[in-house]
Amino acid sequence: MHTIQKLSCNSAFVLPRNCTFSETDGKALAPFWYPIPFSHQVTDRPFAAKVLDERLVLFRHSDSSIVAARDLCLHRGVALSLGWVENDELQCKYHGIGYDKSGQCKRIPAQPDAAIPARLKLTTYAVIERYGLVWVRLVDNGSVHCPYFQEWNDPDYIQVLPASVAHEAAASRQVEGFLDASHFTFVHTESFGEGENPEVPDYPVERLPHGFRADDVSTVSNYPHNLKHLSPPGFKSIRFS
Repeated sequence: MHTIQKLSCNSAFVLPRNCTFSETDGKALAPFWYPIPFSHQVTDRPFAAKVLDERLVLFRHSDSSIVAARDLCLHRGVALSLGWVENDELQCKYHGIGYDKSGQCKRIPAQPDAAIPARLKLTTYAVIERYGLVWVRLVDNGSVHCPYFQEWNDPDYIQVLPASVAHEAAASRQVEGFLDASHFTFVHTESFGEGENPEVPDYPVERLPHGFRADDVSTVSNYPHNLKHLSPPGFKSIRFS
């Protein structure tokens, strides 16, 4: 099931302290959607993550929605990811202060009868759950759409969600690698690449309102060599970009 939660509108992005991104790059990248954890990793326990050097905490509400907030208790600045979730409230480990799914502080155990000001509220972020992943954006200005692949729910396709891999490389270089099918013959010869099949047929690139789509049709399957026989006669794979 694909769900979208728009818990608050964080239309302005302030670079976090000690951010490694320039102000220009940080503000340019903040409106985009980023897949953070796998869906199964977000439970009723706080999950710590980082996007553009901004520390985030995520947890799953009892209604199955996911909350993403700045990983910072407003009281003494402790990371909320060190705490726990109780009665659908994210509670700080330091003093037990609790925040609801909107980020609003709802409980101060040391002063249970104190009036809690409305401004005691966490910075929260829009969340989308798709393709077995949880996507977050730091600026919710409505101008950037989350990638949508209708094939994910098509029974004629196999859903594949591989494990995550850490790369010490620029994001742009990783995108380039996934778009480039011509290196299969030379880099992946011991796994699935086919030395006798280096040609990449021309493929169309379609302009979309929010980017572009390229469908690379190839006769090279992703099956490893010992399983190539599973490819049916005339097999063609389509890689969507």
